[in-house]
Amino acid sequence: MFSGIPQKNRAVAESYFDEHLSHNDYYTQGEKQAGHWIGTAAEKLGLQQGEVVSREAFLRLCDNQHPDTSEQLTPQQFRARRIYFDFVCSPPKSVSILAVTMNDSRIIKAHKEASGIALRELEQFAAARIRKGGIEDRDRVTGNLVGAAFLHTSSRALDPQLHTHFVLFNATWDTKEQRWKALQTGDMFGALNYGTAVYRNELAKRLHQIGYQTRQTAGAFEIEGVEAKFIERFSKRSQQRDMAVKAQEQKLGRKLSKQEVSHVVHQSRPKKLKGTSDEQVRRQQLGEIGFFEKRVLRKVVERANGL
Repeated sequence: MFSGIPQKNRAVAESYFDEHLSHNDYYTQGEKQAGHWIGTAAEKLGLQQGEVVSREAFLRLCDNQHPDTSEQLTPQQFRARRIYFDFVCSPPKSVSILAVTMNDSRIIKAHKEASGIALRELEQFAAARIRKGGIEDRDRVTGNLVGAAFLHTSSRALDPQLHTHFVLFNATWDTKEQRWKALQTGDMFGALNYGTAVYRNELAKRLHQIGYQTRQTAGAFEIEGVEAKFIERFSKRSQQRDMAVKAQEQKLGRKLSKQEVSHVVHQSRPKKLKGTSDEQVRRQQLGEIGFFEKRVLRKVVERANGL
């Protein structure tokens, strides 16, 4: 599914790049997660789609600057401006279990392709504001973005959690006015359900192509053969979030707003573990399931491979 939040704090944006985006959801031993440039407007800034993201270019874009020349991009430069929008795309839990814990890299490739297609669909809703005589009028579709994609494979609870962060900078190219403007994301956020549907459809299609069967669930799907007990066991972070939200609602005696839920979820995040490698995390995940359970999951992968 797709979700998204804006980022306004420059210091947080920098630490987010250093401590989260460039790593998995734990501090790895010398292992970094390289980001890659995305968006049809990236090349207008000399950034080739698919090339590795540099820290310097990332932070210049956070500062509303051209990544090479440091020239200001959009006209408005004020302290409370939105720096970027962090859109996250993640598959159903059974997909993560087989991709990460059971080490089927074909699924990771399928996720990358499906999420990329869905993001390009959402890009069509990118817009810029039109102003006449200094008065706000309406938004005009630009259909272009400049951003960076970062692939992660685990949650902070060290559950298998395949997901991609699409960091979309607050700039879009207005072809009519031939200049950069602030990115208007209202229609993009409104189309998140559509983006989610595109992603799930493209992912399911690719899973079928590599031999997996799927079963429908409430609004989504899971891979056939991955039982509910595995999904529950590797959903510790979701359970932590739900408990934190429930506790706060009980304390206040009311339902939380979306903004309040987001704040509670952020505050409930455990600290990142340090000195952990990707392989150590995978071994820990395997250690949470018994011998016969591993055999069940291996059978699912083997059937998909025609063995």
